Amino acid sequence: MPRNFSDQRNLFDPDSVGFPVHVIGAGGIGSTVIQTLAKMGYPIIEVWDNDTFEMRNGPSEPPYSESYFGLPKVEVAKRMVEYLLGEREKSTKIIPHAKRVTAETRLEGYVICGVDSNTSRKAIFDAVRASSVNIPFFIDARSAGEMYQVFSLLPLDPKATKDYMGWLFDDKEALPLECGARNIAYVSDGIATLVTRNLTKAIRGEKVPFMIAENLATLTRTVVD
Repeated sequence: MPRNFSDQRNLFDPDSVGFPVHVIGAGGIGSTVIQTLAKMGYPIIEVWDNDTFEMRNGPSEPPYSESYFGLPKVEVAKRMVEYLLGEREKSTKIIPHAKRVTAETRLEGYVICGVDSNTSRKAIFDAVRASSVNIPFFIDARSAGEMYQVFSLLPLDPKATKDYMGWLFDDKEALPLECGARNIAYVSDGIATLVTRNLTKAIRGEKVPFMIAENLATLTRTVVD
């Protein structure tokens, strides 16, 4: 039986999504974003990551299973969605790419960046800019301990692009992540909620803030339009 999305259609209709969603990075942030997108009924999610699932990833990358250890993270993402929705449920299709996105990668669709270094972000955004006419919306989510930032922009908007590139400083200038607090489950859950909210609003043609920063330790939020 097809999934019934009647309770959310006044907010979001999966049939209105005209492009696939590319989730780049299938770690703590990306795996949780994929789960939330699938629950909303996003029809096609392309997942990019060249890493494998390790024991330390279990607590922060749902759903946990020892049988996943050693598998490519993109395969784990595919199995995760099958687990959540049922293997025969085809409302969301996962297309895995067990490789990095480089500046030469050609993308088409919505792009969500969930990697953990600005070196990788620069390469991804180079690919986004090269394919900007085919990318209607771009989101970059990053976290450090209990703090996170979500950047959202139209790649064809020159001001937003310039502002975002100002946040692509060298990794050596970035604050180090708190020891032992790299991927906290409740932080990733908050990021996934905000990322999916912003993408859904953008598809509906609604205004989305350029940057939202939240500190869950102090319960403070900064919003930049």
